Amino acid sequence: MGEGGRGLVTYLSLAIFVGIMALRMMRMKKARPLRLPLLWIMPVIVVLAVSLALWGMPPSGLGWLCLATGVIVGGAIGAQRARLMHLHIDGEGEKARVMMRQSPLAILLIVAVFLVRRLLLPSGFQGGGMQNAAHPGHPVGNALLMMDATLGFALGMIVALRLVLWLRARDMVANHVFDA
Repeated sequence: MGEGGRGLVTYLSLAIFVGIMALRMMRMKKARPLRLPLLWIMPVIVVLAVSLALWGMPPSGLGWLCLATGVIVGGAIGAQRARLMHLHIDGEGEKARVMMRQSPLAILLIVAVFLVRRLLLPSGFQGGGMQNAAHPGHPVGNALLMMDATLGFALGMIVALRLVLWLRARDMVANHVFDA
């Protein structure tokens, strides 16, 4: 792909990201129900997808380290994002339910992760960043390590986000006084 094509792809991906973030910011003011019985579905899907990817192309020793680092960093960011979300119980009695509203800080956290990734990603592919032991400095080896780290990041973030949301909501429901 020529230099003009790379610029177009960069600007297109940036425009899509900005559009998605703008939609999320507009929807942020409205609380939506948090369906506690369904919080486990997305983590299971992500675990299966990551497991399938790892089974199809097992990482090297350094790849496993990148994956584990990604899980830890993603888990920390996912847990923090879940703590930033606003939860409350709406209604009384049988109609009471846990409601969730995005926090502006949670959205800014995602934007910060995106910006850090954009700043760090080019250095990983230029030979000055991570190296593949089999092919030092080779872009394919660097791409595989970045893929392992990204898989771990997604896995850690989604599992931690859903787990922390479930724990917070469960405690809210347990401490809520229902009128029978």
